[in-house]
Amino acid sequence: MKKRMIAIMSLVLCMSMSLCVSASAASYVPDDITYQNLNGQQLAVKVFTLLPDQDPGDLIEKDFEHDGILYVYSDTVKKEQTFNEETMHKEVVTVTTATKNLEDILAALEPTLEYEDGTAKGTLALNHSTLKTEAAGYTSSNYTVTATKNYTGLARNDSGLIEKTVIKDGRTLSLSNVTWTVESTALVGDELVPATYSAVATYSGSAKATKATGYITTAEYSGKVTSSGVSSIQYTVTYLGTPIAEEDSGFIALLPVIIGTLACAGFAVLLIVYLPRKNTTVYAATGKGNEYDKCGRLLLRVKKPELHIDQLKNPPEAVLAIEVDEKVARKLFGKSIAIRYFDRTTNHTVGAVNGQYWFKVDVGAAPADTENYEEDN
Repeated sequence: MKKRMIAIMSLVLCMSMSLCVSASAASYVPDDITYQNLNGQQLAVKVFTLLPDQDPGDLIEKDFEHDGILYVYSDTVKKEQTFNEETMHKEVVTVTTATKNLEDILAALEPTLEYEDGTAKGTLALNHSTLKTEAAGYTSSNYTVTATKNYTGLARNDSGLIEKTVIKDGRTLSLSNVTWTVESTALVGDELVPATYSAVATYSGSAKATKATGYITTAEYSGKVTSSGVSSIQYTVTYLGTPIAEEDSGFIALLPVIIGTLACAGFAVLLIVYLPRKNTTVYAATGKGNEYDKCGRLLLRVKKPELHIDQLKNPPEAVLAIEVDEKVARKLFGKSIAIRYFDRTTNHTVGAVNGQYWFKVDVGAAPADTENYEEDN
């Protein structure tokens, strides 16, 4: 039993090392894979779509074999996907003036405004209907309010005949001064004496004035701006293929190969007997363009093609990319794969197989009571 477990662990370690070789390139799901013979040259062409800030160096794979042909990296062709669109944009501008006169405010505002934020640019025009003016602050001061009142036909120059207060603009003013004048005279004996008097009474009082220290006006500029740039980049990665030739060597030269082959065969037998090989890889979208993170491996059986996504250690959500090993995919051509996700099932029919088979599926969100679900099932 101990020897059997050692053999199984050795095989698992070997498989893990082989998977690490292609982990970097596998994090991006290709849009298309084509194997073709062009003018006598065998080519493998893989097309990817990345965001501008993603590194295309991660797309290059190490040498790989497909259908008896060894493919070696040749070149990468870059094609930018650009955009150019017009949108309406508004900007709010604030100015300070000493008065709230419209002429002074318009003199402080430019009729147009050039806008540019590094992506979009255009000319914005002042919208006069959006002007809003308010005081920046206030200051207070005291001043004197005065009023005069004329009195005529007074029998004597007696201040008791003069009113002590008057009302002006809602304020009560007090008597501060009286100027008397003889209005008419009369002959008494041989002398002229004052008969009537007139008076000019002056009233005064204090008042408080509040004055704005300045005015702040906000205004909107609006207009069309044009945005342009690179939305994504398409990379076409090409590999040159060379048929793998069989070498005719002596037995001694082939001995390491024979030993290695026998060892691998032994491991393969152990794998078949004790560890059903997981042949399908699940990737979850990262939200950055066409980039995906590996979530784990599952076993897809030909007789009963089902993938239980919820059996992964951390079941992913939303859009997934599924990579099925080529041999299994060829056997499933035209058949339907059931993708199980907790209480939901989505079906995918296998199409043409040309290398590793990829497809995408949206499994939605995991149920809130995932733990209870697992216990019930």
